[in-house]
Amino acid sequence: MEDRYIYSKEEIERSVRVPAVVEMELRNLVEERLEQCGLYHRIFSRIKTPGSLENKYQRKIYNQEKKIQDLVGIRIDVYFEDDLKICKQIVEQMFELVEWSLSEQNDQEFKPVKINGVFRLPLYLKSQISPETWEMAIDDTVEIQIKTMFFEGWHEIEHDMKYKGGELWSGRESISRYFNSVLATLELCDKSLVSLFENLGHQLYKEGNWSGMIKSHYRIKMSDKPAYPEVEEIMNSDVSDNNIAKILYKTPRKILIDELLKQPRRVPINSNTIIALVNRAVIHNEALEAIFHEKDVFDDGNDQLGEEMSMNKMSPLSKVCVFNACVNLSTFKYSAHDGCMEAARIACAWIKDKFGHLDTSIPDDPVSFEAAPLGYFLRFIYKPEDDYWYLSCMYVDHEVPGQLWITEADCRRGEDGKQLLNVRNSYTRAEEQGRYINRYFSCPMFYSYIADRIGLFDVRYLSTSRKILKDNWVEKVRELITSSERTMPVCLVISEEQANGWLDEGWLENFRVYDFTRMAGRYSHIYTCSIETGKRIFKGLGITVDRPSVFLFKPAAVAEGNDILKDYCLYHEEDVMSSSFDRHQVKNYVARYDIVKGGQAFYHRLLQEIRSEMIEASKFLPEVCRPQN
Repeated sequence: MEDRYIYSKEEIERSVRVPAVVEMELRNLVEERLEQCGLYHRIFSRIKTPGSLENKYQRKIYNQEKKIQDLVGIRIDVYFEDDLKICKQIVEQMFELVEWSLSEQNDQEFKPVKINGVFRLPLYLKSQISPETWEMAIDDTVEIQIKTMFFEGWHEIEHDMKYKGGELWSGRESISRYFNSVLATLELCDKSLVSLFENLGHQLYKEGNWSGMIKSHYRIKMSDKPAYPEVEEIMNSDVSDNNIAKILYKTPRKILIDELLKQPRRVPINSNTIIALVNRAVIHNEALEAIFHEKDVFDDGNDQLGEEMSMNKMSPLSKVCVFNACVNLSTFKYSAHDGCMEAARIACAWIKDKFGHLDTSIPDDPVSFEAAPLGYFLRFIYKPEDDYWYLSCMYVDHEVPGQLWITEADCRRGEDGKQLLNVRNSYTRAEEQGRYINRYFSCPMFYSYIADRIGLFDVRYLSTSRKILKDNWVEKVRELITSSERTMPVCLVISEEQANGWLDEGWLENFRVYDFTRMAGRYSHIYTCSIETGKRIFKGLGITVDRPSVFLFKPAAVAEGNDILKDYCLYHEEDVMSSSFDRHQVKNYVARYDIVKGGQAFYHRLLQEIRSEMIEASKFLPEVCRPQN
């Protein structure tokens, strides 16, 4: 019996760790080359998830002789059929080829055009993947698929609806034949599109529209910058049998694309640069060469040279704060001193877990130390005799190139004798660089652990357990809402009370109050109550409650004119039901995007609003509410 490697999802998650930067770098490498030569394309990439790998082990036999080769995959969709071969040659020149899997075409049947290549991972990217990966019948390769846009659409349907659902098609040959006839139509569309532009290019050639002819014949991304008048004049005056325009029209696209790829850097693509490159490779007209030399054609109107000259200059970085909490430690479980020491142990455990594999000298228990593993910086100051500790670390973002994270925290005795905890999380970006990902919220994990194990106060206790208000809490919540010392938002969900005493929260649809409280209760105050209780809370405050509502009260520092009772957000049932939210998530290196509506969308909108208010309030906190070493 053949050896077979089978692993569970849990085993795969423990052993196979592929940083997102591997996928991103591979994709960027290919994208850069395709952009350099101007091919119309779309590019997609992915890292196989543990669940997908588990399924693959179960479906097929893998061992040391036959390994999984598509741990990382890239798909390139081109717009024109003749770009398949060009694109294939481009990636062949970029990476070490293992093998191609190509479909064979013949005159008797229509088949999908399959171009799948397997290439060795560059060593500098392979080294970033966990070594245990290669012990699990996984090859150090990347799979690159190349398809046309028309075929890609058909293939997606075929893969999900036919290949994966083969039993549904059994005994239905006529439907299967009809399905495959769609492929024949798409193949005709691919060929027709190329013919269409070739015919258009020929007509424009006969009309003497040289820029239009170039655009139609070469079919690459180019600007609309017209040819130089001097160049137009030379081409118009050349009436020989083998004139410049005819050579330009007859020159295969591949020659131009090769010339573009030979350039040491990306050059602007327009009529002038195309004529200049074709002239250099095929035409060899000295008058044209002189014009292009004088005009400095590859830098004419292009600012890329200046960009290249400044690429090595370091741009100043600016910090973007995405979490800032200024709270007191609870004394429910610990004294002020013991709470400070326990918080220090939690913070140190977080450092050890996150960075310990980079520097084994990082201590297990709280003690002052400083470490600087390559690309990282850590500092911990520990003074138990003063009830004080300070944490600072800087580390690279493995999902966003060029971005750094800075986490700072301290715990110290305040003037009121309470133990003050400050936690601040920020990322840095180049001030002159617009290409960065906005992170609106990022809470360091040790803050959550401290909140759960010790407890935190922001005027009142912060809790991730749902609280349904009764009469004895009315005055406490009133004081919390109106407090000018509060640094975090207050969310009050008010519903009808049913005959059995339960709150009727059907109007919230999929809002899920319990989940919402567990998610946001560490950095906001969340309460629920009946309409009657709500009326008692707001009595004399000028706020009316007559139907199910959600109130979101901002911290005083954020409220307009510092008037908490006038500047608040109010939502009713129609706001919940009409809500929509574009949800983009990056979780476990997997990007997800979808649009949700109704109560689920309201959940995300309100969560985002609470986080935004908290971050906004951090701008107004006094200096004492900033981590200080």
